[in-house]
Amino acid sequence: MRTIPVLLPREIEAHIASCGYVGQLKAVRAIALGAYRHVSRLRRIWLEGARRETLPPKTTMLFVGPTGCGKTYLVEILFRDILRLPTVVIDMTGFSETGYVGQDVNSILTRLLYAADMSIAYAAIGVVCLDEFDKLASGQNSAVFSGAGTTKDVSGLGVQRELLKMLESIEMPVPLEYTHSDYAPKAVMSTQDIGFIACGAFSGLKGMIDQGSTEHIGFGREPAAGELGKIAVSYSEEDVTLARNFMNYGFLPELIGRFRRIVPFQALTREQLSEILRSSLVSQYMNEFHLEGKELVIEDKVLERIVEESVRKETGARALEASFIRYLEEAAFESFSEPSSKRVTLRVVDNRIVHDIA
Repeated sequence: MRTIPVLLPREIEAHIASCGYVGQLKAVRAIALGAYRHVSRLRRIWLEGARRETLPPKTTMLFVGPTGCGKTYLVEILFRDILRLPTVVIDMTGFSETGYVGQDVNSILTRLLYAADMSIAYAAIGVVCLDEFDKLASGQNSAVFSGAGTTKDVSGLGVQRELLKMLESIEMPVPLEYTHSDYAPKAVMSTQDIGFIACGAFSGLKGMIDQGSTEHIGFGREPAAGELGKIAVSYSEEDVTLARNFMNYGFLPELIGRFRRIVPFQALTREQLSEILRSSLVSQYMNEFHLEGKELVIEDKVLERIVEESVRKETGARALEASFIRYLEEAAFESFSEPSSKRVTLRVVDNRIVHDIA
């Protein structure tokens, strides 16, 4: 406990920026304050002897925003890298398909226990990020998923009920091994000090809200024009404050009610994508070439082209690396195969990105 850095909210914000995180100012401030409260609460309980009932409850947050806007990355760099708390990111997609029979929800805490080097006391003050949380939407979902045209099956509802218990301050039996067996060794862990943060793109939610839809999609009903809309949508505080919107999407209102703060994220702008590309991706690959004894030169028009492609793909920062690697692949293959080459240049010629090796 004493090794956890004690940082003020503004200091946390500055550390996040120093890690290269771009944009989402309101979300960064919300999680910075949440992290400060989480650490302060832990210190007051475990080091100063404060009674729990006199302090605010533990951190539970839900991040809602388009894919590739930095939701999960923000959780990772803050709690795992800056605060150095036991932190796990759980992909909830597998749970939604098979339900908790296929993957026991309690195994989420097993992952946290492993992240804490099997220390139950250390794991009990950690942070769990429920990634792809929106994939737990039940068959009652009235939103059409962008690019899919279907709704999820009913299995997610069972997982939602199991998560209800975990998000409360209870003691749960935690399997000590990754196994589905009921006879696996278990340890009891309290969830009263574990921070939970769920992240999801909630594809189709924005269109559903804009349409004001309260009816469920069924056979014979054509989706409204706005339901399939854009993937890279931005959410407002008003969009995420109504539990009814999430209920229509396919979530138990009592589960959404467990999240004390729902934080909307914005789609990344061209300027922000350009900053991420130049400050992070380009520098990383330039360093790779440098370690190979080569120089990588990229013209500005190439970077502008990659940013525009990313905007069209509507998958945020994820599209940047995909496009960048595609254009760099052939040049890297030829350059790394020629030990005598010293310089690689990417440039735009006749509206095509080409490379020169010298």
